[in-house]
Amino acid sequence: MMKKILTVFFITLFSCNISYSKDNPLKIFKKEILGGDAKKFYKAEDSLNKEEKILSYSNTDNAIGITLDYEMEGHPEDWNVSDSQAQRWEFKNKKNKYYKIGKEFYVKYIFKIDPGENHAANIFQTVGTKKDGEIIFPSMQIMYTTDENEPPNRFQFLHHFIEEVFWTKKDPTANRFKKTTYKFQLGGKSTFKKFRTILMKIKVSDKDDGEFIMWLDNDRIIESYGPNIILGKGMALKIGLYRYWERLSNFDPNSITSSTLFIKDYTISKKCNEVMDNKKCNYKSKERVSATSLKYRVSSTYNKPKGATVIKSIKAKKIHKEIKYQDLKGNFLAIIKNKKDEKYLLKNTGFTKESAANNGIEKCKENFPNVLDLDNNGCYIHYQKKVTQF
Repeated sequence: MMKKILTVFFITLFSCNISYSKDNPLKIFKKEILGGDAKKFYKAEDSLNKEEKILSYSNTDNAIGITLDYEMEGHPEDWNVSDSQAQRWEFKNKKNKYYKIGKEFYVKYIFKIDPGENHAANIFQTVGTKKDGEIIFPSMQIMYTTDENEPPNRFQFLHHFIEEVFWTKKDPTANRFKKTTYKFQLGGKSTFKKFRTILMKIKVSDKDDGEFIMWLDNDRIIESYGPNIILGKGMALKIGLYRYWERLSNFDPNSITSSTLFIKDYTISKKCNEVMDNKKCNYKSKERVSATSLKYRVSSTYNKPKGATVIKSIKAKKIHKEIKYQDLKGNFLAIIKNKKDEKYLLKNTGFTKESAANNGIEKCKENFPNVLDLDNNGCYIHYQKKVTQF
C-alpha cells in the first residue's frame, strides 16, 4: 500500500513539474529566476501583458525567454509617439521599493539574446526616481543597437546624467531628456548569443561618495567614482525587453524582426556575498580613480521633437562634471592570430587567462564574419602569458 502511495506521489509531482515548466513561465520567472530583493521589489510592466505569447521556458538552459514581435502592438504611450515606436515587456520595482541616495546594492544578471534587426533594445535599466519612488528618467542601460550613427550591431552600456526631464504638447505622456551620456562598447551582438554574466556594485549618490563597479564575466570593465545621478532622489531597476525604432517616412514594419532575451538569473541584494564571490566583494580601489577597459565616447543630447512645445519640466540643481576615465587593464595577455590573414594580430588583456583568450577570440571573429569554414572563423590563440605591465 505504501509503495502505491509513493508511486502516485512521485507521478503527481513529476506531472506538476512538467506543467510548471511548460505552462507557467511567469511563475518560474518570479520563483526561480528572480533572487534577493528582486523577488519582493518587482512587478510586471503593463505595456504588453500577453504573457502566454511573450514568455517561454527553456528546459535546456533553465532560463526564461522573452520574445517580442512587431505584431504585438505596444501600449499607446509607446506605440503612438510622434517620432518613434516602442514595445516592452519589463519587470520593474514597485513604486515604493527603490534605493535612496546613499544606499549601496549589488546586481547579478545572467542572460543571452537572439537579437532582432533594424531596431535598438534595452535589456536592463537603472532609473532615477522621485521621492515617492515614481520613475522619471533612465540612468544606466545595457542595450544593443543597429543605429547607423553607432557602430553596427553592437552591445553597449550607457550611463546617462539627466539635466532636465520634460514633456511636450505633441507627446504629453512621453518623457524627454536633456542629458550627457557615456557610451561604453561591450562587443558585437553575436558575442551575447551565449550566456554572459554581468555583476554590478552601485552606491547611489549625487555626491563624491558615489560608486559604480561593473564586471563582465570575470573581467572588471568599468569603475566610476563620484556622483552617478544629478537629478532625482533614488534609483530603481528594470529588466526585460524594451525595443524601439524611428518612425521614418519610408518605415517598413516588416523590417523589424522579432527578438528573444533569455534570462537565467537576476538577483539584487544589499548583501554583496549573495551576488558575487569574496574576491569581488573585497575589492577596494586605493585611488578611487574612474577607469575602464572599454572604448567609450561622450555625447550631449536634447531630444525635443521638431516643432514641439514644452508643457512641463523638471531641472537638476547640480551640474554634471565630465568624467575622465583612465585605462583599466587586467594582468593576463592573449595574442590572437587568424589562419586566413597572416598579418592579423590582436593583443587582448583580461583579469583571468580564460577571459583574455575568450574575449580576444570573440573580437577576432567579428573581423572575419565570412570565414565560416574554419573553427572560430580561423581565429586562434598564438600566445598567452601573465604580465605585470603593458
